[in-house]
Order: sequence, then structure tokens, then C-alpha cells
Amino acid sequence: MNYVFLLLAGKSLRFGGETPKQFLKIKNKYIFEYSLDTFDSLNEIDEIFLVADQEHQLFLNEFLKTKKFAHKITTILGGSTRQESVFNGLKTLQNLANFDDNVLFHDACRPFIRRHEILDLLNALNNYKAASIATPLFDSLCKEKNGIIDKSIKRENLMKLQTPQGFKFDIIYKAHKLAKESNQLTYTDDTSLLASQGVQVKLVKGSIFNFKITTKDDLILFEKLLEEFDFGW
Repeated sequence: MNYVFLLLAGKSLRFGGETPKQFLKIKNKYIFEYSLDTFDSLNEIDEIFLVADQEHQLFLNEFLKTKKFAHKITTILGGSTRQESVFNGLKTLQNLANFDDNVLFHDACRPFIRRHEILDLLNALNNYKAASIATPLFDSLCKEKNGIIDKSIKRENLMKLQTPQGFKFDIIYKAHKLAKESNQLTYTDDTSLLASQGVQVKLVKGSIFNFKITTKDDLILFEKLLEEFDFGW
């Protein structure tokens, strides 16, 4: 079984505005709809969960009534952090999923994820217990101090992690449970959590188009790309 958790509980503090960016409507679709529709189009996916804050639970339940979806889609209450939201999602599967089922987590503000990338991720999980979409870093990097370059950083072997990230249910659930019990609550990325516990994470080739809408500049880029290109969802 392949379960997908679409993470919508973020507050968009860096983006600003009253409405979290994943709930903005662009070309008659909410931003979260773009990736939701992509996952919903895949026969390989078995069930989809929308993890959101309390404020948007009613909205999402009403939204789900307005469209016909190929998969069962359920809303789940998120937490105050990404780590807590992920663990809330995993707990809903503890009496449902088998230990070797796959669970995928995707940021709702990455609208340009493509079907073949999701399938590549699932294929990686045939041989690894954890995997993440990632792209190489091409820019020169530095560490700054007081607005001045403090140290240059070599970019060789550096990768930019994206989502979706996929895991065998048993290993990711146990990792989050252990982190919760030991009060290790500062992880912003599930692969970092697993890597800290010695689990190998396979990197799967992604695309620069699978960027996360974080700032208003990102939103402008998303709108322009949406107008100009066919991304072959």
C-alpha cells in the first residue's frame, strides 16, 4: 500500500498575509490542489491524507465535496510544527498500515511535482527504507557573518532536498515515536531524523521546477511558469 500525506498546516510566516499560501487560488485552483491532483491521478497511490490546522479543517471537508476524486481522501489535524504534523499523520496509520507499506510526505506548496518523479521515488522504496527527491546545488555557497562573507563552502556533493519523501511505515513511525519520547522535537525534515538514527536515505533525481513557494517572488515565478509551460503532469 502507498499512502500520501499532503502537509497543509504551515502558517506561511515568511510569506506574510492573512491566508496561508497553500490556500491561495491561482487560475481557479488552490495551490495545494495542483499537487493533490497529481497524486490523485496515479493508480499506484492507495489513499491520500490532508494534514491541516484546525482553522482549515471545515474548509477542506467542504472542498472535498466539490470535486470527484479517484482516491479516498481524509483530513487530519496537524500540529504546531512540521514534525508534529507528520507524527499525527503516522498515528492514524498505526492500526491500518503494514510495516512495509510506503508512506509519502509532500509539501503542499510544491505544486510542480510530476508523476514520473513520484513513481521514481516509489521505485526507490523497493530497495531502500527511506528516499527523498533531491537536486544538485549549482550556486556558489558561503557562510555569512554580519552581512559579510565569513567562509566559502564547496558545493561538490551538496544536494537540495525536496519532497515528496518516502519511507517504510514501520521505520518512520518508530523514528518519530522515539524522537517524541526523547523530546527531540526540532527536526524540520524527516530524512534528517532518520539519518540521525543511522538509516540510509536514497536520493532520487528531482527537478528545479519542484520548488517550494516560500516568498512572494516564488509565487510570481509559479504564476509565470504556469502560463508559459506544459510540465507534463
